[in-house]
Amino acid sequence: NADPVRLQNPLAAQYAVMRSTLIGGLVEILQNNLNRKQSRVRVFEIARVFSKASDGRFVQNERVGGLLYGSALPEQWGEKSRSVDFYDAKADVEALLAGKAVQFVKAAHPALHPGRTAEIVLDGQTIGFIGELHPQWLQKYDLPQSPVVFELDLAPLTLARLPKFTEVSRQPSAT
Repeated sequence: NADPVRLQNPLAAQYAVMRSTLIGGLVEILQNNLNRKQSRVRVFEIARVFSKASDGRFVQNERVGGLLYGSALPEQWGEKSRSVDFYDAKADVEALLAGKAVQFVKAAHPALHPGRTAEIVLDGQTIGFIGELHPQWLQKYDLPQSPVVFELDLAPLTLARLPKFTEVSRQPSAT
């Protein structure tokens, strides 16, 4: 973020600015899991991010972010092992936005790999982004392979229709 929200009296130097994205926290969690010999990591976070509006006031938005790393499926004999990719994360985002016409439009993001990044567009409005982590961050955090991350506004997710309750039959099913 070129113009972050700065704190006047931070607790420590690394906490001098408010976070403007969830990616940093997700990568830190990934690194902690890799240090504990976890080779397949799926994490998400729902939290607030902070920014400045064009008129100078502060804005806080609730976002949901996710990170996928390692093999796409747990180790098994029935499937070949493959690493997660953009399409695995895209499927997760589409599941979160089930029933809505969502589009993925090629874009650029400073924390994500050029050419492997997309904006998430819902009803003509950009609500987030998705892509692989930029190679410079892979080197900085000493990650053996690139995780796929996504982040989107929480508000469109809360407008989803809830399933309707139906009473469970008292009689057990028979086949």
